[in-house]
Amino acid sequence: MKLLIIYIINRMNTKTKYIIGNSINYLLSAVLIISGVLKLVGFEPYKEMIMRLSPHYYENIYLIGIVAIVSGVLFAIPRTFTLRFIATLVFLGGTISAHMQIGDNFIPQIVFVYLTAFTAYLKRPEWFKKKITNA
Repeated sequence: MKLLIIYIINRMNTKTKYIIGNSINYLLSAVLIISGVLKLVGFEPYKEMIMRLSPHYYENIYLIGIVAIVSGVLFAIPRTFTLRFIATLVFLGGTISAHMQIGDNFIPQIVFVYLTAFTAYLKRPEWFKKKITNA
């Protein structure tokens, strides 16, 4: 299955990869920005979820919301690709660990990590090529 997916991706032309990569980029960006805004405005389900994770997280809900918005905005700007890739993975890593601490479902965050990596694979395939050097 993995080889089939790689074969299909390698057969795509550059324009198709660009369109798919940008579509996923903007989807992830929108999700991060919406999530951050909902934290900042105090959307009740988010408040409850964060209180369930830890009261200390709730004390920092505005910081968490701002980090989500900044990651989302960076993800929407094409010139900040490397920075947005790192910022988004770090933010998602934090959300995964927060959910894991209490035994909560963290599958959605893992899906977003894979989508983030997939966009990098489509937009920067050279990052994923093996480089063999003689040391």
